[in-house]
Order: sequence, then C-alpha cells, then structure tokens
Amino acid sequence: MAPDLILHIGLSKTGTSSIQRVLGGQRAALAKLGVCYPASPGWANHGMLPASLVPLSRLGHFNPALWDGIGAEARLAQFRREFAAEMAALPASTRLVILSAEQCGGLLTTRGDIARLRDLLAPFAARIRVVVYLRRQDQHAASGYTQALRVAGINPPALPKAGPDRLPHYDYACMLEDWAAVFGADAMLVRIFDGASLVHGDAVDDFLALCDVPLAVPADHPDRQSNLSLTPAAIDLVRTLGARLKARPEGLSASSLLWRRFTAAVSDALPGRGWQPHPAEAAAFLARFEQVNEAVRQRWFPDRTRLFAPLDAANAGPPPEGPPLVDRDAALEAACLLLEHQLNQAAQREADHLVNIGRLHERLGEHGPARNAFRAAVRAVPEHPLAQQHLAQAALRDGNQAAAEAHLAVLRRAHPDHAATRQVEKLLAKPPAEGGTELNREFGADVQPGWSKETPA
Repeated sequence: MAPDLILHIGLSKTGTSSIQRVLGGQRAALAKLGVCYPASPGWANHGMLPASLVPLSRLGHFNPALWDGIGAEARLAQFRREFAAEMAALPASTRLVILSAEQCGGLLTTRGDIARLRDLLAPFAARIRVVVYLRRQDQHAASGYTQALRVAGINPPALPKAGPDRLPHYDYACMLEDWAAVFGADAMLVRIFDGASLVHGDAVDDFLALCDVPLAVPADHPDRQSNLSLTPAAIDLVRTLGARLKARPEGLSASSLLWRRFTAAVSDALPGRGWQPHPAEAAAFLARFEQVNEAVRQRWFPDRTRLFAPLDAANAGPPPEGPPLVDRDAALEAACLLLEHQLNQAAQREADHLVNIGRLHERLGEHGPARNAFRAAVRAVPEHPLAQQHLAQAALRDGNQAAAEAHLAVLRRAHPDHAATRQVEKLLAKPPAEGGTELNREFGADVQPGWSKETPA
C-alpha cells in the first residue's frame, strides 16, 4: 500500500528553512519511524520539485549552485529521473513521505501549475495533504527584506505601496482556494505563523506535531535557527557594500557567488530581528488586506475572532519621511565584527586540520611530527581542547607531569565539561605505570576534532 504524503508549501519566512534543515539532518531517524524525507529534490529544501514544473524563465533568483555545474535544464531533467526512482524504491515500511518547498507558493501560481504537481505526486501516495503557514502580511514583507538583500536587492527598506490586486502572493484567500480546488479542501492543513498559535511557539515542533512524527529535536539544535534575519548594523553594512559593488562597471548580480558568500557570512556572524517597519507604516499596509484576511478567517478559521494578532499603532505618530539612511559608523562596526568572526572561524578550521594531521602522525608512531602539529594547532587556537589533550598525553609519555598538569589547567578553565578534560584528568589521576599503559591505548584511538563536550577523546 502506498504511503501518505504531506506536501509543505511554505509560505516563505514562516520557519521553512528550520523545518527543512531539521528534516534533512534527521533522515536516518525519520526512516526508523517509517517517514521518508526524499533527497532527490534537495538535501533540505525541495525546491527542485516546483522548479521542474515551470518554464526556466520563471525560476528567477534560484541559486545557480543548485544546478551542480551542468545548467538548469540538465539538472532538472536529472532530478525528474532521480525522484521517480527514489519514490519507486521506497521501503515497504514507509508510512509517510514529507516534501517541503516554499517555492511552491511562488512558482505554482495557477491551478494548472498546481494540478501538474498533484499529477506528479499522486501515483506515489495513498493520500496527499497540503500544509501551509500564513504570516501577517506586514511581518512577512519586513522579514523578506533580508532575503531581498541576499539576492542583491539593496534598495532602502520599505513596505510595498500596493495591495492584494498587485501583490497576489499576499492574497491568502485566493491562494488557498486555488490549492483547495486542486487537492480538495479536506486536504488543506492551514496554520497561523505566530508564537501563540504554534506548538511550543516553535515552527519545527508545530510541523512535527501536525505530521504526527514523534521526532525528538533538542531545543538548542542549531538547525532550528536557520535563515535568520540581520541586525540593523549588519543591514547597513550589506547596503553599503552592495551600493559600492553596484557602482562598479561589472555591477552587482543576484547570481554573484561573491555576494552570496558575503551575505551568508554576515547572516552567520550578525543574526538579528531584521528591519522593523514603523508601526504606522505597518498598519497602513495591513489595512489593505483586511478583506482578504477576513475571508480567510471565515473560510478556514471560523473559531478565531481575527485571523492575525492585531497591530497596535496607536500613538505611534507618523512614520519618518524618506527611506532610512545608512549609519556609516554602525556599518563599520558591523564590518569589524564580521572580520573578527571570519578570522576566528578560519583559525578554528586550521586548528582542526592540524589536529587531524597530528592524529595521523601518532597512528604512524611519528611522535615528533605529531607534537609539532598539535603545537601549531594551539598557536592557531590556544585553547583548542583536542590539541591541549594530545599535548598533555605527549607530556605524560615523556614523563613530564608538570607540563601535563599545565595543559589540564587550560582545559579546566576553557572546557570544564569537555571529554578531553575528563580524559586528561583520568590519566593524571592514575599511577605513572598504570597511566602509561592506558596512554598507549589512548594514542591509538580515532579522535575527531571539534568543540562538542560529547566528542570522544
């Protein structure tokens, strides 16, 4: 019997990246639960799925890296073959397939487009349900400003001046009716994206509960925090550099690898709430969608008094005239923080690499070159836990108790709960002969570098 299928269509800026990264990173755990998160449409974001159903001219700002160096047409043809094969080879234990691509909402804009997606998926599923999260339009537009910066849209931040007639992607009533007309109203699982409406106030927990998938994801799991917005200073930095690059003869393109890497680095180093519109501006924008949102409430949420939480713009005063100006000092400070973050990351990668080299020398019995590699690692990152551990072990092997204790002092101060600290404590607590026997065994261990306190030593 074919499995059920859940199709998550976004919308964008409703925690989709976090949901997708968690699902992509937990494929093995999901498989044990009888759940398949296919890999052929993409490791996390299944954007290949809707992209394969529309003309290439409509793909817009799709990341060119997705095409794997063979071009969009060839890559999409390859996806069609791989997806059909992956779905046909699902294990008999599979009870549920989950697909997630927020691009469905942006690319599949007609009922004909949506019907092509249904026809593609129907042969592989006993039942299809469509999950969509709705976000208040002013919040969605404001959150989308950071995404616009990432694709080289460096205009000053502002909410659109139009309403649902010219912004059809914010006409949630029409969008939902189109999907319901194709998949059926009973197949639609419509959710509101705000903290009060989500399970535990979290998009990942809400989606897993909606899908009835008992997957345990720690609250501090890094994949829960994906595609974050920027601090105001980081926005100023991106706008400043973007304007300078745009003024060059070659201009600035959304497909620029340099620009994508730069904005990714800024997002990693300086995450924040993003641009926030003035309350009066937000209220004026939201008022244009009052009828649309009321229609959605009546159709899909009759038990709610309002579709979205109200925006309190009382006593906010008129919005400032003109677009926000770039704060050059703030941009410079953000540039300094970005540089510091990037250099620290580079040093960490260098130290990890040197520890790996040292481990290889140890396994070959080349203790001198190994020690040189570990020393080079602590020059790059003085408190690197595994480099400190291996140097302590080397000191004990040489009978230098004082040096080993000095390395342990560094570990206790910088990494009190790390496995490397516990291992050196264990070795120093043993009598020299007994500790030496265990030390010989430890030098043969296959240790992976990293900072996690759970890393085996």
